[in-house]
Amino acid sequence: MDDFKTLIRSAHPYLDCFDYDHYPSCFQTFASDLVPVLEACRAGTGSGADPVETVLDALAKEYKDLPRKERIEISSRDKRVLALFLTPAALQAGGKAEDFARRLCEGWKARFPRDPYYIGTYETILKGFDANLLGLPLRKSRKR
Repeated sequence: MDDFKTLIRSAHPYLDCFDYDHYPSCFQTFASDLVPVLEACRAGTGSGADPVETVLDALAKEYKDLPRKERIEISSRDKRVLALFLTPAALQAGGKAEDFARRLCEGWKARFPRDPYYIGTYETILKGFDANLLGLPLRKSRKR
């Protein structure tokens, strides 16, 4: 499960340039990095341990050992990576990856009820960059 933590933390810099111009390329990079981690997770499920609980246990243990300010910052960034990158990538992959993402979201909500995140698809997140003024679409990027 250290692979999941490493993958989540590797996406923290993507949050600093989270906009219409950068999100698609960052998402594709993250999605391609996620596939081997999901495969390793699937291969290691014979141990009997629930991979969702293992990931959440590892994150919760780490948060507990951090000073309050750092804990809030890191857990917030981790949550945003889960919501904006991991979940949509797993939904695109489908099958067991989709199930993993849904259970991870529910497990996060159960462990951190004051700081939940919700499931969204890549297309839904990308549409969130669109802006409207009185029903007229505004362009946020020269690339459109």
